Amino acid sequence: MAITSPADMPSILKVRSEPMKKYVLSKLGYPQVAVELSEDQLESIYRVAGDFIAGYFPREQKLALFWTSPLKSTYPLPKDAYWVQQVSWDPVTSRIDDVFGAESFLFCVTPDLKIMAADGSLQPVADWKPHWRAKSPFGRTRIQTKDNSDKVKRPLAKIRINYTSGYVEAYSNHVIQANGLWREFCEVEESDTLNSARGDCKVTSIERSEGNIPISLKAIDSGCYYACVDGEPIVMH
Repeated sequence: MAITSPADMPSILKVRSEPMKKYVLSKLGYPQVAVELSEDQLESIYRVAGDFIAGYFPREQKLALFWTSPLKSTYPLPKDAYWVQQVSWDPVTSRIDDVFGAESFLFCVTPDLKIMAADGSLQPVADWKPHWRAKSPFGRTRIQTKDNSDKVKRPLAKIRINYTSGYVEAYSNHVIQANGLWREFCEVEESDTLNSARGDCKVTSIERSEGNIPISLKAIDSGCYYACVDGEPIVMH
């Protein structure tokens, strides 16, 4: 049913005034800053918000059509779109993973990444054999790799993380364990703590560039593994 006036406010605005008053006052700086608001002023705030929602949200719904391109994951919204309610696509003609996030599946690491094998040796990912087993915090794991060099059409965002006992490089949204949590390479910051095979180590610097990142890999059994480009291997996903 359409909302035709602020009197029929949606339930999101039917809130107790006292908590709302405290929230508004705190946003204005209270108690550090002297603030004085009357009930009439608060009522005006409610009505302005209610008029906006009542006049737009339930009654006006528009559809926008846009064409997607492989490996392009960002598209502009229409200027009059305040929020997106739903996104749909035709599964017969479109494979959504080829458009949104495809690079994270196709392009993970550089060819010079070294994986820590179960025997403790470091093996280049480009030479990894299917019957080998890698070392992980949870024991031995199978590693599935794929060279996607034929799909690389342009340089990709590459991040190099230098830490106290080595460094590692990967695509910007590849996942690494930092501060005990799984985080993308682009989210890691200096002084974060990484988990290496011999204990914790600190991130000393981060370098961003573009480069060739053609290899994808997956730890089948454990979901993670130890790897590095040089130095002490750290936990990656």
